[in-house]
Amino acid sequence: MRQLLIHAKSFARIEDALKPFSDRISPLVLDNGHLNHPWGESEADAAIAFGTQDAYFSPSVMTYFQTLMSFEKLEWFQSSAAGTEHPMIQATGKKAALFSGSHEQSESIAEWVLWAGLDFFQDGRARRQAQSDKNWTRLPFREMAGSKWLIFGFGAIGQACGRRLRALGADVIGVRRNVASSDAADRVITQDQARAEIASADVVLLCLPLTEATEDFADAAFLAQMKPGSLLINVGRGGLVDETALFAALDAGAPAQAYLDVVREEPLSENSPIWTHPNIVLTPHISALTMGAQVRTDQVFLENLQRFLDGKPLRNAVSSEVFA
Repeated sequence: MRQLLIHAKSFARIEDALKPFSDRISPLVLDNGHLNHPWGESEADAAIAFGTQDAYFSPSVMTYFQTLMSFEKLEWFQSSAAGTEHPMIQATGKKAALFSGSHEQSESIAEWVLWAGLDFFQDGRARRQAQSDKNWTRLPFREMAGSKWLIFGFGAIGQACGRRLRALGADVIGVRRNVASSDAADRVITQDQARAEIASADVVLLCLPLTEATEDFADAAFLAQMKPGSLLINVGRGGLVDETALFAALDAGAPAQAYLDVVREEPLSENSPIWTHPNIVLTPHISALTMGAQVRTDQVFLENLQRFLDGKPLRNAVSSEVFA
């Protein structure tokens, strides 16, 4: 018997699907800071855990991770996220014998990116102002077709974005180490090659993970290469962007605007200039916050639970070297 640590909201969604495993798992549910055994307490010799946004963004998140760290034997941790750079995820990865992630949020993030691009090209800000002013102004807009998108970090998220953008007629250039062709891009190039493309890109999209190598990736020198009237989008991690350099670049008009779903400080303090900068559109790290992403992520966990209990390889397994 294994304890399954899970947040109450996640448990409520999948309890019925967990019932067939009731002879092998005993749910340990975190609900409003309290731990309980909804199926009755059972003697367990090991633990597994499902880490979801319900837990990660809960007021009880520290209780969740403290409970994880208290397990004598953590056999497997399934994360709802693809990223592993957060210190608590790193600590969990070191403790867990097996670790698996998820790319199921890629589709919802790609739809957020489409919204950002369309809102920018169609000048949604001016449209909303005209309506607020009761001004019947027929504002022209730019089509997505023919725009050039440079996507840094061409993994699952970048490719999900690329496929949608190409369907709308955009020219997509994916940037990654492996330059094998992809149906999600017109071209795939390396980062060294990408430097020559920044000046002609209409949109630069950041989908990179945050590492020592990518900290302040979009710094003053990078932003200085962007052309006037262009757009910067960040759905990777807030630390990819030098925010002080971004303010200066936006004030100079290149790029013209930045759409950010991630920032360096989360949640953002009230006195941050990001809130009020006229050329920044901010959302509070919600691009993956859809019911569809939630359902797909739950399904990955349930499939991996069956695989784990059957001794089979896990989907989206993460190498222990990532946590070395």
